[in-house]
Formats: sequence, structure tokens, C-alpha cells
Amino acid sequence: MSSDHYELPVRVLVLFFSGVLFSLLFSALLIQREVTSLPVEILQDVVSSAWWAPFAAGILSLCVGMLYPTKLDYMNSLQLSLTLTTLSLMMWWLFDRTVCGLAVGVVSTFFLTSLSQLLVYHGFASYERPDFFFLRSWLPSLMFGAVITIGTIGRQLSAFKLSHLHDE
Repeated sequence: MSSDHYELPVRVLVLFFSGVLFSLLFSALLIQREVTSLPVEILQDVVSSAWWAPFAAGILSLCVGMLYPTKLDYMNSLQLSLTLTTLSLMMWWLFDRTVCGLAVGVVSTFFLTSLSQLLVYHGFASYERPDFFFLRSWLPSLMFGAVITIGTIGRQLSAFKLSHLHDE
């Protein structure tokens, strides 16, 4: 069978399970951030009775992805930079919300972006294409997001280790 024959089923599966995954992640985030403050009894009933919510999110993302696959056309790198900067700051607000985390993210992003540009300038690294999807525009946002993510993971691991030590 040709690869075109498998394209539609793979697309359907990826879209459906992406919707399911995002639904579960969003639900876990709401519970972790205590946005949904339900009593434990109600929460258990909701979890046991809301089996349809991830399924519905999967179907909805499948419909949107199949019926209206969009591509955001950015006219210049400034639009892309502003969009990604906004998303990065929203990510910081959602996961960290500390001034220290913001400062570490900004300083690390500046350092890593400067380092990558110096490596390219001095010929130690190069881009495959001169402007690979506005790479210089999204690289700082990607690095900022990575710093915030790694910081959050490190903080959670540290908290887990400390709580584990207190239990012994």
C-alpha cells in the first residue's frame, strides 16, 4: 500500500488523540491550579461520569482539524515575535508567576539567544536556509519557554524529594 493510503487514518488518529490529550492536560491544570475547587465527593462523581469530555474534545479537534485546517500567515517576523512573546508570557503566568522565574527566564533567554547568534556569526553553526521560518523571531520565545518549563520541573522534583524526605 502506498503512503497516501495511510495519510487519512494517521491524520484522524493524531487529531483525535491530540484533542483527548489537551483535554486531559487542561483538566489536570485546572485541578492543580485550584481553578475548579470541587469537593472530593463531587470530583470523584465528575471524573467517573465525565468520561465523555476527553472523547468530545477529541471529536471536536478532529472536526476542526479536518474541516478547517488553517495556517497563520505572518507577513513579517515582528507579528510572529509578538505572538510568540505573548504566548511565552502566558506560559510563565500559567506555570510560574514568580518574579525570580521571570528574571531567570529573561536573562537565560538573552544569554542563550546571544550565544546562538555568536555561534552563527563566527561560523561554528549555520542555518540550513537564510530565514528558516523566521527562526530568529521564534528562537527567544522557544528558549524562554524551555527555561520556564525546566524550572517548573526542577521545582516540582525538589518539592517531591523534600516531601518524600519528610515522610520518612
